[in-house]
Amino acid sequence: MTADESGQSDQNTCQLILMRHAKSDWSDHSLSDHERPLNNRGRRDAPRMAQWLTEIDMVPDVVLSSSSVRTRETVALMVEQWTNEPVLSFTDNLYHSSAESILTVIRSDACDARRLMVVAHNPGMAHLVSGLSNQLIEMPTAAIAIFQLQLADWNHVGPGTPIDLIQHMRPKAL
Repeated sequence: MTADESGQSDQNTCQLILMRHAKSDWSDHSLSDHERPLNNRGRRDAPRMAQWLTEIDMVPDVVLSSSSVRTRETVALMVEQWTNEPVLSFTDNLYHSSAESILTVIRSDACDARRLMVVAHNPGMAHLVSGLSNQLIEMPTAAIAIFQLQLADWNHVGPGTPIDLIQHMRPKAL
C-alpha cells in the first residue's frame, strides 16, 4: 500500500480477500449440501487462517459470506480470533455461485469497505481468483487470496480493474 508524506494511505486503495470455506463434514448423509457443518480439520484451519490475516494486518472491515452452514461456521471461527469485529453479511447469492455472480454480490453489497472479504465455494471462488490474477490458482478448503486494487467504489470492480495478487495462502503452507 502506498502512503503519502503524512503516513495516510491512498483512499482509493482497497484490498479484496477471497476465501474458500474451511473443510466440511460429509459424514451425515441426511444433511443437505447447504446444511453440512465443518469437520475437525475445518474447525482447526479457520482460526489459523484468521490468525495469519491478523499477522499480515489484513483483517477485513466487511465480510460477505455464503449462507451455508460451513461458510457461517468458517466466518464465526475467524471472527473469534480478531479484536475488531467486521460487518458481517450472509447471503444465498454466494452459495455455489459463479465467478461473475460473486462479482455481482461484491458490487452490490460491499458497502464502503476498504478491506473486503468474501467467503464462498468452489468452483466459483477458484475461477474468480484465477481470472483476477490472470493465472491458474487452486483454492483448496480455507485457502485465501488477497488482491490490492485502486477504485473509488466497489461498483467498478471486474475485468479491466487494475488489480494485483499480493498474497495467496492455504492452511498446509502455514
